[in-house]
Amino acid sequence: MAVAAPGRDPAVQAVVLETRAAPSEFGADVLLRLAGSGRITDDQWRRELIEEAYLRAYAASDAHRVTAVQTPPDSRQGAEVVAADTALTRLSLQVRAAHLMAFVNPARAREMFEWIDLDLAPGTCDSPIVSVADEYYTALAAIARGTFGRDTQGRSDALRFLNMYMWRAHLPTEMPALARALRAFRPTADEAIYLEGTFRWILESSLKDARSFSTVSIDLVQRVMELEDADHNLGITNWDVALALRDYLVAQFRSARCADSLSDATAADAFNQELKRRNIGPEVVAPLTNDDTRPARMLGVARVDPYWRTIEARRLYEMGAPLRGRDKNPPSLQERNGQRWLAQAEELLTDLERWNGSRESLERDYLYQQGVLYTLLVDLIPPTPLRTRALRSYVTFLRHTDRDRSARTLWFAFANRFIDLTRSPDRSVVLDLLEQSHHPVLSLYGRTERMLGVNRYSEASSGF
Repeated sequence: MAVAAPGRDPAVQAVVLETRAAPSEFGADVLLRLAGSGRITDDQWRRELIEEAYLRAYAASDAHRVTAVQTPPDSRQGAEVVAADTALTRLSLQVRAAHLMAFVNPARAREMFEWIDLDLAPGTCDSPIVSVADEYYTALAAIARGTFGRDTQGRSDALRFLNMYMWRAHLPTEMPALARALRAFRPTADEAIYLEGTFRWILESSLKDARSFSTVSIDLVQRVMELEDADHNLGITNWDVALALRDYLVAQFRSARCADSLSDATAADAFNQELKRRNIGPEVVAPLTNDDTRPARMLGVARVDPYWRTIEARRLYEMGAPLRGRDKNPPSLQERNGQRWLAQAEELLTDLERWNGSRESLERDYLYQQGVLYTLLVDLIPPTPLRTRALRSYVTFLRHTDRDRSARTLWFAFANRFIDLTRSPDRSVVLDLLEQSHHPVLSLYGRTERMLGVNRYSEASSGF
């Protein structure tokens, strides 16, 4: 049996050792949860955990997060977005590590950030999925603003650091996040003028990407004009940011466009409305016209693969419809405690336990659809013996569907939903089920959550 190092919590050390047998992204996530908790009081140990998590993140199965707009959540592409939202990608984990390290060793945090590889690829019109890295630019602003000294030299170094890594932005999906980062840096007027110039150059030299642009075009207009407002609040009287945004929009609009890009006209209207709202005359920044937004050519449309198409899946989905309720609001607690509703829920649970997904094209399709139905039941079944049965069945589902490495983050999206129940009235039951699941990842998270408790994070993880 391993002996804890002097001054180190043996219970925490036991969990740390257990992470080394877990897949990389899960091990890294748990290490960061521990490092950000109040159970770690030794900064040297905290640094060791963060360093280990950062290195383990290199082996994560997904490189970075993705998103999509105007895509049904109940589709194969929507499931990809759900999986990415777990933030168990290499980029997300390493950004978390660098951000957390800033509270322990600022210089080392900057070194870790410098080694992060964005590796974002352009989108394609035949898919609604695009790469995003918002957390990277959020961390960039925080590390630049919070890890250098407050004197003149420190501020100069901070500005240089920010400017250097701004240049990694090259896709439309990165530009709204970069605009937010520039505001979060809280520049002085002189710094803002300098950063305006860099931002313009980045916009001018960035890639033309039809799918990425259509995904963020409206958000881009809003975030960049907010940056313009922030600069004006500093006393900068020009409209250079708005001019740079207009040039960027025209360049993107006039290049090739995806045929299903529905947001482009709205984005142009939004830009013109932002000009009117600020009383910016056409002699200063000209509104966008139809000629400005006419594409060079039209490309293809995105493929979307909807779920609930097989006979079994569709039948189960339709069984869940009356449980959800026909309106936007779910049935009342009184109705869900009624005999009829509970009988329908039990019937769905029984059929769900028997479903093996043999007719689904991919195992991840079965995983997603079954996970959605289990989540529905756990969200709605009131405290009754049936709820306890549903929780046990949920764990059994998780234990038997963790087989596809490529679907690891999708699996964790549903596992994490169950883990979140440790911060609910079901805490005691859920912790026991996790720890007794005979599944290495589920039991690891169960022991971690039991040890850390409900109020598990220290001030070190709360941000600058």
